[in-house]
Amino acid sequence: MIRVSTDGHGFTDSDTGRRFVPFGANYFDPKTGWAPKIWSRYDHERVERQLGQIAGAGFNCIRVFLDFKTLAPAERQYSEEGFDKVDDMVGIADKLGIRIIFSGPSSWEGPPAYLSGDEYADPRRMDLTCDMLAQLAARYGKDPTVMTWDLRNEPMVRFLTRDDPDAGPRLALWQAHAKERLGIEADDLPTWKHSELGVLREYVRFLEGLADNWVRRQVEALRQSGAKNLISVGNIQWVVPIHIGHWASYPAFNVRSMSRYLDYMSIHFYPMLLRHREGIQQELALQKIYLEIVCRGGRVEGKPLVLEEFGWKGGKQVPKDHKAWPQEEQVIWGEALMEVSSRVASGWLNWGYADAADPAADISAASGLWTEDEELKLWGRRFAEYARRYQQDPPPYAPAGKQWTLDKVAFLKEHNGLPTMQPLADMLAADPVDSVELVFRE
Repeated sequence: MIRVSTDGHGFTDSDTGRRFVPFGANYFDPKTGWAPKIWSRYDHERVERQLGQIAGAGFNCIRVFLDFKTLAPAERQYSEEGFDKVDDMVGIADKLGIRIIFSGPSSWEGPPAYLSGDEYADPRRMDLTCDMLAQLAARYGKDPTVMTWDLRNEPMVRFLTRDDPDAGPRLALWQAHAKERLGIEADDLPTWKHSELGVLREYVRFLEGLADNWVRRQVEALRQSGAKNLISVGNIQWVVPIHIGHWASYPAFNVRSMSRYLDYMSIHFYPMLLRHREGIQQELALQKIYLEIVCRGGRVEGKPLVLEEFGWKGGKQVPKDHKAWPQEEQVIWGEALMEVSSRVASGWLNWGYADAADPAADISAASGLWTEDEELKLWGRRFAEYARRYQQDPPPYAPAGKQWTLDKVAFLKEHNGLPTMQPLADMLAADPVDSVELVFRE
């Protein structure tokens, strides 16, 4: 099995005692649609060929999304056909010496009808997830090919209002919490715009408590069912809320609080350009500082950090973008990312294995290590060089050159819960630094 190393900064193979540095990609067949139909269009020969390419390039790890509907098409009714496909992929990876991080189960191929309700506050929804994890642990919990159970891809306890169809259980819990902790009768859920700072501070603590409970319950389900694999959560970069995408919200996953249940920490990162039409090179200094802030904010001492998703575009036009950037654009960012993240992280997985072919795809259409026709890209070759170097000589942790501090909830309220990249750009202009850690006061 892969284990956390004794220094708390990396991983070791329990069989050989050698250092293990996860290097690879998020895997899906690039020609199975968008979102990719990993399991409903599963093909043994294609999977074997593509994982062979990954192993042949020197990579040792893939991350794969499990699917609720594939494994349980009806409530608590599990599909042997679905699990046979997972068995097959695990067998292929085992032969090739590839470790798997299984993410989810999620619903990339569409949610089953029975999977409804607020997954963080609805007990029935939580029980269904834990039951699924128990099934997975019983089958693969002692299989060394499965490195990690990544509980979910980018979970977010979003702000809701009482009119949301899933808000009932959460509102009831908040009403009891608000009465006990604040002495108020709450008739709705708070919002960044209309609620007082003191109420928002307590509400954020309440949401973070829901997230902690969500993590704890799933970890217990896995461990009680015999899982010996590592456990993590695929955190979106907004968990370090210096910037939040306009389509999202503060996820309410408190990295330090949830870390007590997890073996290591995972974070995802993509550049968020102020002027996207100019490309990455014009904003390299800003994006590197943003990356370091996210990596250091996603890390906890004694728990390794894996940069579980990252990517940039090159070689093909991304849908809704104004032009096709050359493959060199992807390499520029990739090299900058490795320079910065190697100060903090202990593992790297590119998004994704290959460029998605579907015209409805997002940045995934140009962020792969291989093209959609399975030709290794410039960045794929360069990333393989990093894999060989770091597997031989893993980079040590390096402390930040400087520390900044911010009041988390006050900062979020000031920006109505959706800070743009501009505040960070202003901070960097006022205090130019090459390396920094941002500490949020709770």
